[in-house]
Amino acid sequence: MPGLSEELIRANAILGKYVAIHDAIFKFSWRKTLPIPGLFKAIDFGAHCKDLGRLASKLAAISSALKAESGSLEAYQYTAALLEAVQALREICGRFDEKSQGDLSKYPMAEYNANLKTYEGLMNKCQALGVALNRRIRDERVQSGG
Repeated sequence: MPGLSEELIRANAILGKYVAIHDAIFKFSWRKTLPIPGLFKAIDFGAHCKDLGRLASKLAAISSALKAESGSLEAYQYTAALLEAVQALREICGRFDEKSQGDLSKYPMAEYNANLKTYEGLMNKCQALGVALNRRIRDERVQSGG
């Protein structure tokens, strides 16, 4: 996979930022669950939505570059899957941001559950492709003696 290292390094940096946003939303925290004044920290879905939009734009450019390169099918598939997951989380954040503006009927629980199920499927696909890509990179390094 010649020349992929720079694109994959950029994709990995985006992955790190995406995971941080995912964790800020879904990772258990007492600060999120206990409504104690001064301790409770609301999730800023609007900021996360904007950040995910920027990550999606950068990832789309990386994915397009990888699609154009020969010999980078796995890297392209991985970045495309990561882009889908980022976009799905962005949709969820956007909907919660709308709901947080006051209209509680904006994002019904059934719709959220369906979006969450789709998002989880995209995350699983992305993880599986990431494992396969890491395995291929590792195998190529072993074969090249590096």
